[in-house]
Amino acid sequence: MIVLPLILALPILFVSAQSNDTAVQIEAIEAHFTQAALVPELLATFDPSSILTVNFDGVGDLSPGQSLTQDQVAPTPTIKITAANSSVDLTGNFTLAMVDADVVGADESNITRHWLENSVIISNGQVSNSSATAITSYAGPAPASGSGPHRYVVILYQQPASFSPPSDFSQPNLGVSKFDLNGYVKDSQLGAVVAANYFTVELVARAPQVMLP
Repeated sequence: MIVLPLILALPILFVSAQSNDTAVQIEAIEAHFTQAALVPELLATFDPSSILTVNFDGVGDLSPGQSLTQDQVAPTPTIKITAANSSVDLTGNFTLAMVDADVVGADESNITRHWLENSVIISNGQVSNSSATAITSYAGPAPASGSGPHRYVVILYQQPASFSPPSDFSQPNLGVSKFDLNGYVKDSQLGAVVAANYFTVELVARAPQVMLP
């Protein structure tokens, strides 16, 4: 309850930072992840070198932590990447993942995988999957009704030449399922987090209808 005012204030910081340099925007995103308990609950550390922007048709570019409806996040979003500076190398292959980090305090060792693509590339500032392997194609969020605001985290990892996915993730077209994100990162020898962002979706439980006699 102490951090709620800080979380609500952070989108204002991010928006105002858009007119300043990229480094300030990255600092705002880092603060969002800490206040939303994604660090260290999901990611032990978070030191992005770029900004990841999620864009849904009809919604536009999202601010970190933006609350959306299930319908708004049904289509596959486009992902844009902006390097912090000219020294950041965005060539080569990357892995793109989206996971449901559930509500604050959830067990992050067994979360739900909604999107996982290996060997994506950055083309004209956007993530391109034209030559990627879609282990799990994008599947829109569907949190349980009344379970609270779920945090959906989109992460871009460096994918080194030594990358080799675990045997149970070597074939494409795996559906949505429970997932040990950090175990996957370790076992496949993925590199550092390049950039990440998140949004929230909550389905509010409806009050039971009262049948009049």
